[in-house]
Order: sequence, then C-alpha cells, then structure tokens
Amino acid sequence: MATKEELKQVLRELNEQGDVPAVKARAAELLRGVDAHTLSLAEQELEQEGMDDEALRKLCAVHLEVLGEGLEQQRPEVAAAHPIGILMDEHKIILQNLEELREISDRVRAAARLSEIEGQLPRLKAISHLLLDTESHHRREEETIFPRLESYGVTGPPRIMRQEHEELRAKKRRLAELVEQAGSTSYEELAKELAHVGHYIATTLKDHIYKEDNILYPTALSTLEPEEWPEVLKEFEGIGYCCFTPH
Repeated sequence: MATKEELKQVLRELNEQGDVPAVKARAAELLRGVDAHTLSLAEQELEQEGMDDEALRKLCAVHLEVLGEGLEQQRPEVAAAHPIGILMDEHKIILQNLEELREISDRVRAAARLSEIEGQLPRLKAISHLLLDTESHHRREEETIFPRLESYGVTGPPRIMRQEHEELRAKKRRLAELVEQAGSTSYEELAKELAHVGHYIATTLKDHIYKEDNILYPTALSTLEPEEWPEVLKEFEGIGYCCFTPH
C-alpha cells in the first residue's frame, strides 16, 4: 500500500506530466488499491500546499482515467433507502437521459433545417425539464453531505463539486431556453449552440457523476459516522426529491 506522501508525489507528476505514458503507468501501479478517502485527503493536502482548483480538477480527470475500473470495483454497496443509495439511483436515471441528450445533439448538429429534427423537440424538452429538476439532487448533496464532510476537514472535493454544480446549472438553464426558442430564430444559430450546450452537459455531468459515485460518495461513507445517516435522510426528506427519484 502506497503512503500518502508517495501518493501526493505521483499526483503532482500526473498534474505536471499527465499525458506521459510512463507516468500514467507508474501512477496506475501506485494507485491500485488506494481507497477514495485516502485519495481525497492526498488531494486536499495538495490544495493546502498551493495547488489551485483548476489544476485539481484537471488532476481529478487524469487520475480517474488512470484508475479506470479499479475505482468502480471498490465502489461500496449501499441499500436503496440509504441517502447515498438514493443519490446513486438518481444518477442512473440522469445518465440514461444524458445518453439520449448526446444522441439528439448529434442529430441537431447534422440536420440542415428545423423540420428534420422537429420530432425530437418534445423529447429534448422533456430531458431539459428533467435536468432542471435535478436541482433538488444537488441541494441535498450541498446542504447535507458536503457540510458534514467539511466538518471532518474534507473540504477539497465538496468545493470542486459545488463549482461544477454552478457551471452545470447555467448550462441546463440555457438548454431549456434554447429548446423554447426553436422556430423563433435561425436554425443555423440554434443548432450550433444547442449542439454545443447539449454535448457540454452530456459530457460534463457524466464525468461529474462518475467522480461522485467513485470518489465523493465512498469518501462520505467512510468519513461520516453511521448514526449521522438517519439525520441526513430526514434532511433529504425536508428538501424534497426529484420527479424521477425511485421510490
């Protein structure tokens, strides 16, 4: 098992030389078997030592690529009624819609006129509304899980996830606006921005979900005390659920 200092060193090298195959191979060997909590603490210490948020976000993307299936194999099993189980089940539904959003965005980009994709607009509108309704999902994370992690000194991952939530909120609102504008503006302008925003959301939110499922949530499960989760669930119920939350 690698020490935290060894882990920090290889993360520094990934940040500085992320595309070098030898660095990735050595990182993969070192990172194999490292749990999400240790990884979060190592990243947090790098942040405290001066690594900025943008570098940390790029680093997170690189080491997720390096770790690949290894992290998924470490993903803990939780009951469907557990707060983390609820969030992860919501993620599955969001991911299904993101795949469809990507496919529709491709059709919009390829079409020459609105009439060619009019049949896709009702579904695109439904997806945009579902994505707007994920706000309660984000709020439950931000208002219940993130503060508890921060109270234990785990501040880096929650802050980065909050930043990504804010960026995604703006893009989801814009997607809904563009769908409503269909037919009232030139198709060339509409298609260009609609395809761009759709692909941004489909890619960025998918990566965001992967980081939460494989780093943030396992860190929360290993950090919070068991007796805290019933209180988290009560707070979830106070905030409310998404229209698509499995019950």
